[in-house]
Amino acid sequence: MSTNTKAGAAVAAVVLLLFLIVRPTASSGHHFKVTATEYDCNVKIGNDPRPLNKEVLSTVSIKCATPPKQTALVLQLQYRKDGTSPWTNDGDARAFNGLPGPDYTDINITQPCKAGSYRIAYQLQGVAAVLGTSIQEAQQFGSSKDISQSQCDNS
Repeated sequence: MSTNTKAGAAVAAVVLLLFLIVRPTASSGHHFKVTATEYDCNVKIGNDPRPLNKEVLSTVSIKCATPPKQTALVLQLQYRKDGTSPWTNDGDARAFNGLPGPDYTDINITQPCKAGSYRIAYQLQGVAAVLGTSIQEAQQFGSSKDISQSQCDNS
């Protein structure tokens, strides 16, 4: 086997390995991981904000292959009246406090429905499993959803 063939095979193996490590995922959400012994959690948005029973509902789900010692997944609906307005928190935040398991746990958050744009914000916080250090991941945001007053009224 020539040196060029060996080098080409090595490059192909590295490219394949990198693809398997950083391949894109199809679901909306975020993977939080700090070594396999500290925590390894996936958070996904089950429902972007939508009108339901005259309220706006959003669902976020969490599962952990390795849960932190303490977990707080904080959810916040955010609202803006129109595309030029800044995003503001709409109502109180909602937190999931507990130990997420290997299957997804759904957390719902609702607010009274009004016309405008909505998105869900979420942040993973807690205490790492082995070292006991504090966890505060960066806040993540879902896609924005425009909801009309007629959608609110007819939900």
